[in-house]
Amino acid sequence: MAELMPTQRSISDLVRQFESGEIAVPEIQRDVVWDTDQVKQLMNSIFRGYPCGSLIFWEPRESDKSLVKSMIRPERLKNAERLPRYFLLDGQQRLTALASVFLTRDRLKKLLAEIEEDMPHIFINLKRFPEDTEATTDPAGYSFPWFQLQHVLTGGYESQKLIRQNCDEKELQRIKDRVQLFREYQFPVQIIQDRHYEDVAEIFARVNSMGTQLTGAEIHLARIVPYWRGITRHFRDYRAALRTRNYDMDLTFLMRAITAIECDTAQIAKLVARTKKEKLGRNHLNRTWRTARRAIDRVIRTLQNELNLDNSKYFPSKNVLIPLVYYVARDKNKTLATKHMLRLFLCSQFSQRYGGGAETAFRKDFRIMTEYGSTTRKNLEELADTVAYEAKQYYRGLKIRPEHISGPSSKNVMLLVMYVLMRQREATDWESPKARLLQEIEPAEIHLHHIFPFNFMTKDRQAKKYPEEKRLTPAAYRAELNDIANLTFVGKQTNSRIGDQAPSQYLAQETTREMRRAHFIPEERTLWLPERYGDFMVARRKLIAEAATRMIKPFK
Repeated sequence: MAELMPTQRSISDLVRQFESGEIAVPEIQRDVVWDTDQVKQLMNSIFRGYPCGSLIFWEPRESDKSLVKSMIRPERLKNAERLPRYFLLDGQQRLTALASVFLTRDRLKKLLAEIEEDMPHIFINLKRFPEDTEATTDPAGYSFPWFQLQHVLTGGYESQKLIRQNCDEKELQRIKDRVQLFREYQFPVQIIQDRHYEDVAEIFARVNSMGTQLTGAEIHLARIVPYWRGITRHFRDYRAALRTRNYDMDLTFLMRAITAIECDTAQIAKLVARTKKEKLGRNHLNRTWRTARRAIDRVIRTLQNELNLDNSKYFPSKNVLIPLVYYVARDKNKTLATKHMLRLFLCSQFSQRYGGGAETAFRKDFRIMTEYGSTTRKNLEELADTVAYEAKQYYRGLKIRPEHISGPSSKNVMLLVMYVLMRQREATDWESPKARLLQEIEPAEIHLHHIFPFNFMTKDRQAKKYPEEKRLTPAAYRAELNDIANLTFVGKQTNSRIGDQAPSQYLAQETTREMRRAHFIPEERTLWLPERYGDFMVARRKLIAEAATRMIKPFK
């Protein structure tokens, strides 16, 4: 029992140790997966003093130093002054959520490279602090009494003139007291000491098999590391190389790709079992890994060349790439069955085949890919037919209707469709004197731009008539303004420059007819007026839907 030390850590100490590198997230952990509501619920629970679970650390021994170097995430190895004292085995999502409300977004990205723009922003109503909170991936449109929780927790609110004018000393002191209680909130922590890594991997697997299940990849990677030393470094380097091509593939994806090629299935447990049973050596596994890597590269090139998908940012799901990688690795022909590959990719996104239980979808897919026909190519064709049939149930006859172009941007297949369509039309940024094509802009610099800017629509007198006439609540109105039919792709600087200008002003001055056509902006200028917002959305949805239907026609 001396090998398990119970203790406690305040939130302030946890965030400080995480930022300094004293606590690190090993590469066997999953990427950040909590959604906006989960982060919000954690913050609410802490403010109320509810129990929020415990954390488990592993304190490596001095003899584990070389193993630690192979497991630590590259961004931490580069930024940390020393190796971490602790590895976080359980509690990653909670610690990451806490860091997100204390650290700036830029600082968080340096610590965790996979953090994306959709990591939620938490806003809190200072007049109802801390009971009234909202979580969003789009911080536009919030004004006093709403304030970012990050600035409240770090004291940034105290110097704000607007807050000083609207909150008396009693209110400010109450906020300060509650913030201090939040910072001092104690998490129970158990520290594993003097344990071999094999024991730690088993503990990690057992802990993460309870409660909320992991995807499986992290657990199995933890078990396979002792038999395949150096694999986490291979994964790390390859993921970094893919990111330079603007494709972000997580550990689960890479483990599935290797498993598919080695075991004819996407169930990663099969790879671990086979490695142990057949005593597969490092050389054998490295050969499989090289095959998987070449196949992944070829699949990505196909998407880039045929669909102009120069990044994976807008993929609702990347899981469909696994059967495609398997097919490419197995097909002996010099030329690939490109049409079937694209049909499978697009139709799986439309049918949300991997939107629920990925394991179930993979089992079905690999039965077809391994058992149906005489060749891998025939099996791919059969799988593409199956998925296309499913897509036609979602979109009758694979005809996209205007009402389908709606909803929030996160994991929305229509955002992917819009990006492909605009790339096909050679859409450009809205800048002068020479506008850059979208593909000439770094994906990290491409912003989703509100054609009718959020702040403009919440402040303009004519614009306010729209939610009044439709009797929309503030939350419902925000949702309508954030709808994908009001979004397009522009450069970061363009988005900032336009700011809160009226569409009738900046569209007329900063865009040409050809630019607007490529971005599916209706040319009737009265639709650019705020009081015609609803009509603008109807017209733009129709334009996008017609183009989308034409695009997918060859893949029916």
